[in-house]
Amino acid sequence: MRNITFGFFDDSGLPRDTRILMFYSFETEEHFPRSGILHYHVAEQRFVGPRHDQELTAAALDFLSRAGRLPLARE
Repeated sequence: MRNITFGFFDDSGLPRDTRILMFYSFETEEHFPRSGILHYHVAEQRFVGPRHDQELTAAALDFLSRAGRLPLARE
C-alpha cells in the first residue's frame, strides 16, 4: 500500500459517538488505485462489514487514534 489517505464522512447521519464512517484511498504496489469506505463501531471497537486487509485496518486505526476519534482503551 502506498500513498494511503483517509477522511471522515461526518455528515453521514450516524451518531458520531457510536459509529465512524471514513473513506480511504491508496495505490497498490502494482500502481493500481484503490478506494472505499470503512465503518468503525466505537462500542465494539471493530470495523463492521466486509473483511478488510489487516494492513489497511491497522493504518485506519492509527489514523483514528491520531485524529482523536477513539475513546481510551478499555482495561
